[in-house]
Amino acid sequence: MTVGGPDPFDVAEPPYGDSGWQPTPAQRRAILLGALGVVAAVLTHRVDLLVLATPMLVVATWGAAARPRHTVQADARIGNRNAPEGAATGWSLRLRLPVGAEQATLRLAASAFAQPVPVAGPELTRPADGADLELVVPARLTRWGRQRVGPGWLRAHSAWWAYRTQLIRVGAFTIFVTPGTAAFSVAGAPPPQGLVGRHRAVRAGAGTEFATIRPFVPGDRLRRIHWPTSLRTGELTVSTTHADEDAHVVLVVDAFYDLGPQEGIDGRPTSLDLTLRAAAALAEHHLTGGDRVTLRVLGSEVGPRLPPGSGRAQLRRLLDVLARIEPATDRHAESLRGLDRLTAGSLVLVLSPLVHEQMAPAIARAAARGLTTVVVDTLPEHLWTDPDDPYAALAWRIRRLDRSDEVHRLRAAGVPVVPWRGPGSLDTVLRDLSRQARRPRLRVGR
Repeated sequence: MTVGGPDPFDVAEPPYGDSGWQPTPAQRRAILLGALGVVAAVLTHRVDLLVLATPMLVVATWGAAARPRHTVQADARIGNRNAPEGAATGWSLRLRLPVGAEQATLRLAASAFAQPVPVAGPELTRPADGADLELVVPARLTRWGRQRVGPGWLRAHSAWWAYRTQLIRVGAFTIFVTPGTAAFSVAGAPPPQGLVGRHRAVRAGAGTEFATIRPFVPGDRLRRIHWPTSLRTGELTVSTTHADEDAHVVLVVDAFYDLGPQEGIDGRPTSLDLTLRAAAALAEHHLTGGDRVTLRVLGSEVGPRLPPGSGRAQLRRLLDVLARIEPATDRHAESLRGLDRLTAGSLVLVLSPLVHEQMAPAIARAAARGLTTVVVDTLPEHLWTDPDDPYAALAWRIRRLDRSDEVHRLRAAGVPVVPWRGPGSLDTVLRDLSRQARRPRLRVGR
């Protein structure tokens, strides 16, 4: 059995064909040389030529007599159609060889980001009891998105390799690979608006988490009276709690560009690789903590918006949308209006390489409306540090001058811009925003 690697069938593109049995070149050579040997022995009256030709005729006759009369039955299946980046999925084959067929050779085609893992062992041999053969070939998935696993090219041989089938195409599957996630360190979140989550609200309300003890005022509920403190001080006091709310996190993914060479999880990341992996890590961090997460995709026609939700089900839906993103399929500036429709009280995390000329102004408009906005810079550094292409490095240097000016304007408008360096990149920024939300604010009376 051969899995991946060089093509054992020695064809550039295997043709489609049925499973009819055809004589192999070895069978043709045996028949031709055996017949020529017999004719030469009769004409020249040489017994030695007859001795040399007889075994070839015997083998050719034996191979023809044992030729299979039925077709090969093959059924291929895929183990998991939704797998995370870096994992492996099982491509399985169930094969039934007819009587007379002894061996089968399989080659699983390899794609750019779905590499079959070589399986050690001999070729598939027909069991003595005629049972079905089962084989599972792992295929490692090295990049998110729509990936193709298979097809497998199968060829069976009869006894003495006298006859073989045409190439049989089985099992071509399309699966969606979700971006890989990583463990995210614990960080705070700005003031939440919503249901119940790990990050408590900053305002007082009907909840379960203790806040403080204050003097009784008209309108307080009697069940809130804190009797130990009231008896000790001689004045009525009540206990207050924080409102049970969660953080509403809006993940905005910039899919206008996919910059850099596509090398998969084992190589250098592209800008969209960093963007989607960061979005997956942030989503898992907030959803496992009970927060609500919304997804907005800019620059892609597939999956532009995911409604708010929480829990593991929302995480699965969000990863599925990320896996179906097709970059640069929606270049219209109208897609940027999704930032203008966000509601106040949300934490907006914009994951972008900040290359699109309209992205920075759209983020500034969202921040001017009072949205708590954080920009996660996902432009990989190797784009301008590649020594093999000095012209590209020079072009990126010029573009980065304009980009640095846009970043400076965003920071001047109060929008933090944080480069993505893996889990923990936003800890400092989120803690600062949480402290800033809890500071006392001056209210101007009318």
